[in-house]
Amino acid sequence: MATRQNTQYNTRRREVSRNPYVYGNLAHQLEAVPQRRRQPNRQPNQRRQPKQRPVAVPVLSGAAFMFLMMAAVAVLVTCFVYLHVQSNLTQMKNEVISLQTSNAEMKLENKETYANIVASVDLSEVYQIATGQLGMIQAVDNQVFTYDNKKSDMVKQYGDIPKASR
Repeated sequence: MATRQNTQYNTRRREVSRNPYVYGNLAHQLEAVPQRRRQPNRQPNQRRQPKQRPVAVPVLSGAAFMFLMMAAVAVLVTCFVYLHVQSNLTQMKNEVISLQTSNAEMKLENKETYANIVASVDLSEVYQIATGQLGMIQAVDNQVFTYDNKKSDMVKQYGDIPKASR
């Protein structure tokens, strides 16, 4: 008998804990929750999926289709123009590099040629040609005048040179 009362007490206690409405120490008689009947052919945790209905594909109007086609053509044209510009840019960069290389080579060649010319000039030979063939004579100290130009670093050949100051 004691076990029967404990069972009833535990059952009521579980029911009370499910129901949050308890007034003081008085627990009202709770209604019995109907038990679900298990069907023997279904799994207990398996849920029924609603039937999938075929989805209707929206029809694209002619104007929308033309707009999409025009947009696609515009994107393709833009891509091709971009690739063409990139190709030209790469080609120009390569040309600039080759021109800079040839410029550097020409500068080096000019320096070497100038050094060869300066080395090949013999000043004694120039003096002999100037005095012997051309009849030039060496200037004496009183024939050399210095000119100090205060306006510019350059002296114009066609202008009158003022008297030199010693």
